[in-house]
Amino acid sequence: MPVNPISAFEYSTILVSIILGLGITHLLSAFTDLLYNHRQVRFYWPQGIWVLFILFLHIQDWFITYQLKNKTVWTFTEMVFVLLYPISLFVIAKLLLPSNEQEEKKDMKQYYMSQYPVLFLLMSCSIFLSVLFNLQLLQQSLAAQVPLVVFFLVMLFVAVKKIHHPLLHKLIAAGLSVATVISVLLEKENWVIN
Repeated sequence: MPVNPISAFEYSTILVSIILGLGITHLLSAFTDLLYNHRQVRFYWPQGIWVLFILFLHIQDWFITYQLKNKTVWTFTEMVFVLLYPISLFVIAKLLLPSNEQEEKKDMKQYYMSQYPVLFLLMSCSIFLSVLFNLQLLQQSLAAQVPLVVFFLVMLFVAVKKIHHPLLHKLIAAGLSVATVISVLLEKENWVIN
């Protein structure tokens, strides 16, 4: 009976898929826990936008990683580098919504405001990793990274300055929504697995 060996791409991306799955699982289960206790929870719509955005980024990373399917040789350094982005998304997902055992965290605005400096700092790191990934592994142009660099600077600035103004956070959440929809529409040819 012939044995079909697993390709280097398939072997390397198993761990990426596991980490992405853990992040998605946390977002869905933590959000479901909040819905289960919806009478005691005060939801905050900017945080909800962030939850959808981070869920989107998990799915997007899974799609984009497939673009490396023709890479036949993977070094340990490349594998660690590719894993850093989904790891950062997982950590962001864990910080974004409280775990079930955190019963005292029922005011989502208060929870979000207490977490956003670390959340935005980690998002800055994720964006930086994304730019490096796009440049090094996907061979994209530097000019194509300009929107990500702007996003990186905004996240870093708000994280470092610890700007608590709710209007700014609402504007950022609205901007994320608009930018994500525009990005998907403009890049729809990349949203295909073949």
